[in-house]
Amino acid sequence: MDRPAYVTDDLGRQTPLGDIYLRSLMRSQLRLGLAVVGALVIVLGGLPYLFLFTPALRDGTLAGIPAAWLVIGVAVYPVILTLALVCVRHAKRNERDFVELIERS
Repeated sequence: MDRPAYVTDDLGRQTPLGDIYLRSLMRSQLRLGLAVVGALVIVLGGLPYLFLFTPALRDGTLAGIPAAWLVIGVAVYPVILTLALVCVRHAKRNERDFVELIERS
């Protein structure tokens, strides 16, 4: 590549153009974070309604352990782990897209 790296120079010298590129990356990461937090709030915030509308789950037991405790203590963690993995995958994709954009410019 005989072409000078204009954009990387702009990023390194913190020029207005480099600032625009960085703000774009930060906005995309912020949107991702807010989406993941929103999904988590919906899942965890929906648990009281789940127990309210399913009396069998609210009042039931499994091996002497209340079913509600099992849902809160066991079933929620795979959802949280899945959200975390999705967040990491999309954050890496955002960063990869940013690097490709910088290299193309």
